[in-house]
Formats: sequence, C-alpha cells, structure tokens
Amino acid sequence: MLEQNQKELDGLMSKYQGDLSGLQQKRTEVQEAQAAFMAEFKRLKKEVIWPTLVDIGNYLNKFGHDYHIEEHDEYTDATAHFSPSSLTFNIYPATLDRASYQPDCTPYISFGANRYAGKIGIMVSTMMPGKGGVIGSHGEYDLSAITKELVENEVTAVLKNSLIFHKE
Repeated sequence: MLEQNQKELDGLMSKYQGDLSGLQQKRTEVQEAQAAFMAEFKRLKKEVIWPTLVDIGNYLNKFGHDYHIEEHDEYTDATAHFSPSSLTFNIYPATLDRASYQPDCTPYISFGANRYAGKIGIMVSTMMPGKGGVIGSHGEYDLSAITKELVENEVTAVLKNSLIFHKE
C-alpha cells in the first residue's frame, strides 16, 4: 500500500475509533433511559391505569355494560412490525349482542408506551358494529401526566363520543 494512502487510512480509522466510543456511550445512555421509562410505565400500568380502568368498568357493569382489559408487552412480529407495550380497555355496551364482543369493532382506549419518544400514547376507538366510528390518537403524554384523573377523563371522552349513547 502506498505510504500516503496508509497514513490517510490510519487517520480515518483513528477518527472512526474515537467516534465509535462516543457513539457506544450514547447508545448505552439511550438504552438506560428507555429501560427506566419502561419500568416506570410498568409501574403506572399496575398502580394507576389498571385500577382506574377496573373502577370505571365495574361502574359501567352497574348499568349492564361489560368491559375487558388487555395487556400486551412490546413485540416485533414476523414482518418486522413493532407493537409497543400497552394496556387496552375494551368497552362492550349493554345493547350489543355477546357475539359482537370483538375488540376491533367496539369502543376502546389504549395506553401505549413509546419508548423512543419517552411518551405514553393514547389511542381510542368509538367503533360500533354496523354503525362505524373513528379510530385515532388522543395524544401523547409524559409519564408524570398519567394520573387517575387523566385516565377517567379519557375513558369518559370515548364514551361521550362513541355511538353507545346516541339515538338511532
């Protein structure tokens, strides 16, 4: 190899090695921050979100409605589609035939952990079988914003905006 090319490559490799250690340190810091975020989301699911949803669901039971809570850990499927860790509150109105108790076509509210943004995303659906509805984001929140009051307000908004209580 020519001496000049070797010196140039040595300089490039030296710079690359310096950049690489900085990048590895940054990657470690990001991974630690994401792990801390996920641990806090897990705590919030257990101590704030889940108990609040159960309280609301039991209250709805008094009026003949039913509910189901689903919890999913994050995963990547065979087609490389990433699904975040989430907790979903499915609502089954009293007027609905039990055969239609399908999470995809009844109202729900889902709290999902976006570890990359460090936010909790809320997805909602006001869908009803044979009637339609909308599905979409209700925003993203910092961990500190996830309170019993926020959970109650979000579920109330879904119920208010769904077709459950609208006249035919």
